Amino acid sequence: MLRLLWALPLWILLTPIALIRWIITRFQRGPRALEIILEGEVDLLPGEGPPWRRWRGTARRQLRRDLRERLRDRRVQIVLLRIGALSSGLAQLTALRGLIGELKALAGRDLKIVAYVHQPGTRSLWLASAADEIVIPPHAPVMAMGSALELNYYGEALDKAGIDVDVVSAGAFKSAMEPFTRTGPSEASAEALNALLDDLHEQLVADLAARPGADEAQIRAALDSGPHLAAAAVAHGLADQALDLEALYEALDCHEDGKLDRLTLDEHPGVVRPWPQRPRLRQRPAPLAVLPVVGAIRDGDLEGPDRGRGVTGRQVVELADAARKRKRVKGVLLYVDSPGGSATASEEMWRAIRRLAAEKPVVVWMGDYAASGGYYVASAAHHIVASPATLTGSIGVIAAKPHAERLMARLGVHTARFERGPQATMFSLARGFTEAERVAMVESITAFYDLFLARVAEGRDRTPESVHPVAQGRVWTGHQALGHGLVDSLGDEQAALRLLAERAGVAADLPLQLLRPKRPLVARILAQLGPGAMARQVEALAEQALGADLGPLTLDPAQLDTPRCLTWCPIRVKAR
Repeated sequence: MLRLLWALPLWILLTPIALIRWIITRFQRGPRALEIILEGEVDLLPGEGPPWRRWRGTARRQLRRDLRERLRDRRVQIVLLRIGALSSGLAQLTALRGLIGELKALAGRDLKIVAYVHQPGTRSLWLASAADEIVIPPHAPVMAMGSALELNYYGEALDKAGIDVDVVSAGAFKSAMEPFTRTGPSEASAEALNALLDDLHEQLVADLAARPGADEAQIRAALDSGPHLAAAAVAHGLADQALDLEALYEALDCHEDGKLDRLTLDEHPGVVRPWPQRPRLRQRPAPLAVLPVVGAIRDGDLEGPDRGRGVTGRQVVELADAARKRKRVKGVLLYVDSPGGSATASEEMWRAIRRLAAEKPVVVWMGDYAASGGYYVASAAHHIVASPATLTGSIGVIAAKPHAERLMARLGVHTARFERGPQATMFSLARGFTEAERVAMVESITAFYDLFLARVAEGRDRTPESVHPVAQGRVWTGHQALGHGLVDSLGDEQAALRLLAERAGVAADLPLQLLRPKRPLVARILAQLGPGAMARQVEALAEQALGADLGPLTLDPAQLDTPRCLTWCPIRVKAR
């Protein structure tokens, strides 16, 4: 009641000010160009950590809301996309490309959408192909050279060093440790990787060839003969014009003295209304919630310096149970962007999501990776939506132990063991598995693989026998997974949210509440100031620098469960 008594006179006071402002804007009829900068990571949700660590990109959902508001201004006639270095994965870029294609629908009228690509490469040109026109700098090399996957194999090097790796896996395609045991890919691994690359390359060519005046043969020839100079790229149909940014401003008539007033998203005030915004007396929780499963799946609590680099079973269980008990929450979007990890933590998550799905609708949207443990968790939901470029599947289990017995012998290092039980030192780095230990590991891994098949079969309403042919550790693109019945439909997060809202019986355009684990303020501060804080800052800077189209990406061998290096530019895998 006190809030209402305070809000009413404030509303009366602000109404004349809002009306005067609205009248002034009615006389400002000049056309406008809206400039949007896209670079770094453009993920579904804001980055973790304090504000000074969130410079790496933009939350795509917030970007969509901002664009919807700014494009209500009917004076906006041109949208200029300035595309810089992009470090997001292909699934996230697919969703962003879909958003670019929706700009005219968001505006409710015809717009001219121009993309200026500062660093033209395969990924950035593919993203820009959703615009009406692509412009590139006349001096920049166009590094559009097709699709590639490059993996380093350290088997011979480790053998020379006297280091062996004992591997036990369930699934012929579960090849995560092959780089450390072989000199090249196995036949099964090569088959799977070639299939991934073929599917992604066909998607790339089809999207680039869909532009007016281009055809598939022309685009294939352009990618096969790259890199190009700017003029050659225009001739090959990869871009429409080669202009510097100032020349583009002049061509669009949105330079300083031009007819169009050029504004960025931050500079655009939004639609001015003749009345003040209705004061919110109470912020009610949104009926739809997002539960993120992002990063490597781990055991433990991750309350120390490593928090933020993965997700734990306990976190997801607590959040899923909280969403299940909250009456206000009518449905949950399970956002999975994880290459997998701990099998036990994945099982804990699956059980929690299954309990939640028994009471409320749960829809999955898969990001760049939803493989192994990531797919394990996703299979518990009612419906799975994936991007065509999502890497998913990898239904299999693997365990490995490196040991340096030969290296230690060569160096003259001797180990004394005091054991109570013949297998007490099973995981010692000074020796390999004995035959009995290997048998025990095979039994354990096989049991977990059978459980994995059973969980997927239950969630997908299939039998384990029907899942096994598309399992065995094989990774699929989202497009391939749809054909094999591992996902239900293709689309972005908006498609998943519309489906979830329909199942929950609520409006699809309502705000979302993000489910996050509650942690004391002191714990959050210590996590940011702990011993690993500086290393994480350096790693973030390195990832940002290496994520550009002109440079290589790196891959942590600990996350080799899926080929995270797969992309549309040359890649190398670097051991740490």
